Amino acid sequence: MNEAKKLLKSSSIVFIGTLIASLFSYLFNMMMGRLLGPTEYGEMTALMSLQTIIAVASGAILTISMRYSGELFNERYFDALKKLFLFLTKYLLLIGVGIFLVCLLFLKPIANFFSINSLMPISIVLSGVIFSLLIVINKGYFQGLQKFRSLASINILEMALRLGLGLALVMAGLKLNGAVSAIVLATIIAYSISFLPIKRMFNKIKFHDGHSFKFDKKEIISYTWPTLIASLFLVASLNIDIILVKHYFDPQSAGLYAAISTVAKIILYVTAPIASVMFPMVSERKVKGDKHYQIFLFSIIITLIGAFAVLAIYMIMPGKVVSILYGPDYVSAYTLLPEVGLFVLFYSMVNLMANYYMVIKNFFFLILYFIVLVAQIVMVSYWHPSILAVIRTFILMNGVLFALLMGYYVYTKKEALLAIFKSENES
Repeated sequence: MNEAKKLLKSSSIVFIGTLIASLFSYLFNMMMGRLLGPTEYGEMTALMSLQTIIAVASGAILTISMRYSGELFNERYFDALKKLFLFLTKYLLLIGVGIFLVCLLFLKPIANFFSINSLMPISIVLSGVIFSLLIVINKGYFQGLQKFRSLASINILEMALRLGLGLALVMAGLKLNGAVSAIVLATIIAYSISFLPIKRMFNKIKFHDGHSFKFDKKEIISYTWPTLIASLFLVASLNIDIILVKHYFDPQSAGLYAAISTVAKIILYVTAPIASVMFPMVSERKVKGDKHYQIFLFSIIITLIGAFAVLAIYMIMPGKVVSILYGPDYVSAYTLLPEVGLFVLFYSMVNLMANYYMVIKNFFFLILYFIVLVAQIVMVSYWHPSILAVIRTFILMNGVLFALLMGYYVYTKKEALLAIFKSENES
């Protein structure tokens, strides 16, 4: 029960931080939707999704930073903890600059794919990839060392800056360029400020009291590849809906859908803190050789409760929700919200389970994920008579994926689960 209390307490801190950050994020999206209009807002969200997919390594780096910083700290390898931080920062800076330079070569094809006339907003978004990669190292350390207040503070700061800068730049007449510039500048400023709590964390650690240890770069790299693939799958399956709708449907419809999709993702923002807290807690118990099934199962229950609570609101008053957040220009698409919400609910469960498998280093789930993700993209590519049909394809495939991942968990833990039920029946 202590673990459940710790999970709830830490999740509450991350949840409150995420809630406040999400409020700023949704105010940003809402104001950009109103100021830019459906067409330019659709372009902005498509470019944000593009940046997220290009910077897919950020998900893997977050996992690596979180996992290894937590393990090194719990085993008191303090010198290695600092060296890992410098190692990741150095190589991620080089990788980020490399990705940016390579992507510049494909500006025209990207513009053609998204039907965007100007190359400037694409260039701005691509420049943000560098800092999108770097900031997750610091955030991973906050999670790995379970400094959830620092994590929440940086997330809030980043989203608040995005809102303030976005309003200032767009209202100054920069329109789409101003909106995407705000996103990039907010990340740069938040990353710079995140070094303050990082410095305090290192100052509190008495490095001479730790054990001598040189972290294994080869082991980290061997863990990086499957984690990178997992991050790619998670990012792709969360953003591919906006990209496919932008590609196959007219700009007005794509802009309306982008707003509905953004609202639906509140479900993920409400439930994601559970996975953020579960990961370092499971990692800590794994390092100590203790059982961790209670943390995982409790995380599943809390995530489902939170997701269904938000989905219920979408089902009861979808039009009201869309009207409040985006205004009358977007209300015509309100009927899509409950079904897009169901898609995000299944994705939230998949995200939780993927994080669990990554922390215990069981990457068989990637095979299941790959099969379902490819099938999903192929189905939409060949059959997209309406946006609603596309949404239902995503609901079906994400539901199937969650069922497969949960079934695989039960299969791998069947002996332990039977032992638990047997002991409870005997008592």
